[in-house]
Amino acid sequence: MLTEESIEKYDAEVREAINDLWDNAYKNQKHENDLVLVIANGSRNNYPIETLKRLNITNYQIGHDFVHFRYSSFYDFINQYKRVRDDKEYESIENKELYNELMIQMQLLLYMKFWETDLILKRLYNLSRLVQGKDYLWDISQQTLNDRRTLVKTTIQEPLRDICSKFAAFIDEIYSRQLRNAIAHSQYYLMFEEIHLTNKEKNKYYQLNSISFKRWEEIFTKVILMHNYMIDNFNSYHELYVS
Repeated sequence: MLTEESIEKYDAEVREAINDLWDNAYKNQKHENDLVLVIANGSRNNYPIETLKRLNITNYQIGHDFVHFRYSSFYDFINQYKRVRDDKEYESIENKELYNELMIQMQLLLYMKFWETDLILKRLYNLSRLVQGKDYLWDISQQTLNDRRTLVKTTIQEPLRDICSKFAAFIDEIYSRQLRNAIAHSQYYLMFEEIHLTNKEKNKYYQLNSISFKRWEEIFTKVILMHNYMIDNFNSYHELYVS
């Protein structure tokens, strides 16, 4: 379960890690408004030249698009989960073990969807680039986003080991390709207060046989807090730029 105790326990660690990412992106950005593009969802679409002329537009755009709308669906799912978790009728539930396992099943799905949501990956990718003093990347291909392990671990995390060490270390705590794939392909089961993964033989780099419910509570709590502090920083820097 996602408990108030675990939230309080990991809150400071997660806040520092996510603030480390955003603050260094703001400090190291190559152009003074690059972070604005992260906030405003700057993107580039490869429309035919005839379409651009007819509509008198460019391939570059900011604001909501279908990637943002997909994120909104994920955002709604998280809030729905929180409302269920906070249901005051929990104390009256007779079979709390089954209820808790249902909550874990929802958490696993949320964990997978977090790492599958393109807008989250796109923001993390560009924040990482800004931390490194690189240009904002308008055009991120779907192929790049789909290779999530390479994007998260190699492209986003590794270059930040020395520049943004708290955030880089934090990713080690919460990201598992093996776990994400096990959830996506239903290659796991719950038993004896552990999540047993049955995909270890699928990849020579997979190491996990199981994850205890206690360890899972830590991972999931940190992911939820990461999502919260990504939003907090988004709002804080938005206010900074519009004030």
